[in-house]
Amino acid sequence: MDKSNVHIAVVGAGPAGLAAVKSLAEEGFDVTCFDNRDAAGGIWRFSEDPTVTSVTGYTRTQLSKFLLSYSDFPIPEDYPRHVSAAQLSAYYQSYAKAFNLDKKIRYNSTVVSIRRSPEDAKWLLYFKGESEPKAFDKVVFAHGSEHVRKYPAIENQDAFEGIFIHGQEYKRPGAFKDMNVIVMGQGNSAGDCVNELVGHASNIYLAHSRGTFIIPRMIRGARLDATGSWMFTRFGFWLGHMLPDLQNYLMGNFFVDLVRKAWGKLDSSWGFDPHRSFAQAVSGMMINDSLIPAFRAGTVKPTAAIRKILGPKTVELTDGTVLEHVDAIIACTGYAVSLELARPALSYNQTHPQLDPFPDLYFNIFPVDHADSIACLGYTIVLENAATAREVAAMAVAQVWAGKSALPPRAAMLTQVRRHQAWLTKQCTKGPIAQHNALTMQYEWFRFVNDTAGTGLYEHFGWGWTGWMFYLTNPSLYYKLVYGVNTPHMLRLFETGKRKAWDGALEAVLRTNEMSAADLKESKLEAEKAKQA
Repeated sequence: MDKSNVHIAVVGAGPAGLAAVKSLAEEGFDVTCFDNRDAAGGIWRFSEDPTVTSVTGYTRTQLSKFLLSYSDFPIPEDYPRHVSAAQLSAYYQSYAKAFNLDKKIRYNSTVVSIRRSPEDAKWLLYFKGESEPKAFDKVVFAHGSEHVRKYPAIENQDAFEGIFIHGQEYKRPGAFKDMNVIVMGQGNSAGDCVNELVGHASNIYLAHSRGTFIIPRMIRGARLDATGSWMFTRFGFWLGHMLPDLQNYLMGNFFVDLVRKAWGKLDSSWGFDPHRSFAQAVSGMMINDSLIPAFRAGTVKPTAAIRKILGPKTVELTDGTVLEHVDAIIACTGYAVSLELARPALSYNQTHPQLDPFPDLYFNIFPVDHADSIACLGYTIVLENAATAREVAAMAVAQVWAGKSALPPRAAMLTQVRRHQAWLTKQCTKGPIAQHNALTMQYEWFRFVNDTAGTGLYEHFGWGWTGWMFYLTNPSLYYKLVYGVNTPHMLRLFETGKRKAWDGALEAVLRTNEMSAADLKESKLEAEKAKQA
């Protein structure tokens, strides 16, 4: 097969889309990427457009820079421990330029729909402002999962005469100067929004319906992500696969202890007392350095959720409290993980009357009926760095379509899909925190994408013959790799004949571990000085 004659469209030029363009181009495919923004970076590129999801000018990464890079493109060493949105956006644009991906990207191009061609041979992509479609052999959907707004149900909402917006529309705190503002939600966007409003709004209320783990990026001089080695995370995934109740219990206790270690005893009236059940969902955790101090200082007031609008600027909460003179409500209530654009290529399965139908995606990536021509990279919720997970998923897609890795027959794929959907139905209905529909079975998902991409990590770090040989011949390196920083550079270490290895991978891995160790030493000293002050 002459892959240069296989035309592939990639929708989205964020972290996942860039990885897809590069992985497919490395296999010789003719790739064209389309993005509705004016540059690469996805949501990490700030946009003033209220209909476009983006970071704000104040956003910082939750993970440290040691975990953020692409597998073969080190992040600048002079970047701070936790990177600003502007810096990460610049990094993604540098990545696109370094590998000549920009030449394959059509910016300011919005794909509005797709359909199969009449002869059932190609996919037709329709664009905003264009009458004629463009035809492609294959399509990768990499446009993210944070587009379709979710709104809370508020009785008599139309009676509110102040500003009512979704968190997607929030861009700058200055727009709410001297206002009384209610921010709704208990996720990361709600916490960030509240933090930014301090010093601008007159009164700030965080209205929430349940608690969550509120965890700072640094705890007593140690980075939150410093203990997340490859072996530690793989063991957690294995435990969740083999003994899920035990894993939930241990993880719940771990995070409860982490919160108490970070903040001490919390005021129970805030409604944020840590509970083990929060560990059962990614939505049960908020990474935030300033919120608890703001509660204690009184600059932010935690409240019960909004129940009803009583008047033009009067709000009643679920605990009966009435707030008056409310100028604005910002609903940071998240997004529905939507595959609407890919719907013509998908089949769905309704597993429970109270849940939305689940798409029939093999390992949340390949539609069972069009696995040879459609891939979805945005329908994966993982408990690691999402960008890295989607990069290795992009590698896997490229290897399948290049013929170097094979998918099982449709019947076998559908068996896996139904088993996953049955598991996900249980997760979504057991409560108390709603799960994302795109949640993956971590242990199986990571093994599948790594094996399919050909990273060689499970073979070299596992307990088979290859793993034992690697351990016995390189014991010190083995320990540094599996118990050191879980850096994305490890994805390019081993030559397997599948995804492209990188000659600089080992040097980058060792350098990342060296910088991480120096950073931990520095942060410990910073914590000691702060304690003595």
